[in-house]
Amino acid sequence: MAQQVARMRIEMRGTKPKIWRRVDVPLSFTLMSLHEVIQVAFEWHGGHLIEFNVGGRSFSGPTKEETFVWDFWEPEDARKIKLRTIVDWGIRKFDYTYDFGDDWRHLITILRVLDADPRIEYPALVAGARRAPPENIGGVWAFYDFLEAARDPDHPGRERYEEWPWQQLMKSFDPDEFDEESTRYRIAQVGKNRS
Repeated sequence: MAQQVARMRIEMRGTKPKIWRRVDVPLSFTLMSLHEVIQVAFEWHGGHLIEFNVGGRSFSGPTKEETFVWDFWEPEDARKIKLRTIVDWGIRKFDYTYDFGDDWRHLITILRVLDADPRIEYPALVAGARRAPPENIGGVWAFYDFLEAARDPDHPGRERYEEWPWQQLMKSFDPDEFDEESTRYRIAQVGKNRS
C-alpha cells in the first residue's frame, strides 16, 4: 500500500475544449509506471516512443515500438526515477509526449501530495473530461479535421476517413464522451500489475 500519492492533472496540449484526466498515483511509481497510467487513462495502446521532459531533463524507456537512438536524443531511463524524487525536486509541472509522429503532448501538473487512503486501490482515477483522439489519426490538427468530416458529409477531406478503420469510427465517435467507470477500473489494474 502506498504511503503517499500525487494528485495529478494530465491534459492534452492543443485541444479545445481540454481533454484531461485527474489521477492519484503513488509516489513510489517511476516515470515508466506513470507512462502506463497515462496510456490507460487516454486509451493509448503503447506502441510508440515516449518522452518525459522534467525540469529540462529528458526521460524515456522501452516501448512496444522498436527502440532506436538518434545521435541528438539521449534520454535518461524513465524506469530509474520515482515520482517522489520529482516532488522532492520541487517540480510541479512537466511534459509527456507520446508518439513522435502524431506528437500527442500532455501537460502534467502535480496538484498536491496526499496521504494514501487505505480503502482506495492506487493508482486511481479521480475525474476526467472528453474522449481522447483515436490513436494514429495524425495528431491534433488531423483529429479536429476528422471530427469535422464526421459531422459534415460534404467535408472536402471526408473521403480519407471513409476507409477502415476510420469509416466505422466516424459513425460512433463522440468527443464529449468519457467512460469514467471503465477508465477507473483499467487504471486500478495498473496498480495490481505492479504487485
